[in-house]
Amino acid sequence: MAFDLTDKQKEVLAAEGHLLVQGGPGSGKTTVSILKAGKIVKKGLKTGQRVLFLSFARATVSRVLEAIDDEEEITPDVKRHIEVDTYHAFFWRLIKTHGYLLGLPRRIDILTPPKEAVALSAIRNEYKSDDKLSQQVRQEKKQREYAERQRLAAEEGLVCFDLFAEMAGELLHRSNKIRRLISNAYPVIILDEFQDTAPDQWRVIQALGRDSQLLALA
Repeated sequence: MAFDLTDKQKEVLAAEGHLLVQGGPGSGKTTVSILKAGKIVKKGLKTGQRVLFLSFARATVSRVLEAIDDEEEITPDVKRHIEVDTYHAFFWRLIKTHGYLLGLPRRIDILTPPKEAVALSAIRNEYKSDDKLSQQVRQEKKQREYAERQRLAAEEGLVCFDLFAEMAGELLHRSNKIRRLISNAYPVIILDEFQDTAPDQWRVIQALGRDSQLLALA
């Protein structure tokens, strides 16, 4: 797909180090990031290394994969060195492999939202709806739910989505070895929808940025 680059987009392609690329919908952020990923791959990666593109939603991942397929400069050989996934899937791989370092059982599984709702129902049934609770009582309820999520993970090996980023961040900050393994596999990481990054997710990104080059799209 032919794409005429603006001067600003050319600057992004030429820039080195961490980058924050800002632009509205349709401004070409994704396309430029794909072209930059291709340029990095062509410049040379070590054996087994890839450029990692992370987004929040599966739908966005599908659009990025389609954009990669449509871009003429991204040959099949280059494409093999670009990995596109969601933040949650990336975090889960970390937890699945190294979660025992956090005290999780060796065998763990995802606690899906419907099953999480069932698991927390006993606590939630003790309270009125949130809009009828005082701030202090809402905080108490929130803390009890958090404690139960932690217990389910530690004792039953059932990890809910809300704990993914927190646990991944803990792993990366606790273990230099794990962090360097990830950064060696992904020396460049592209972060889509960066403006939606939550504090726990930001903690993961801070750790990754110590050894990997980050390209944030916002």
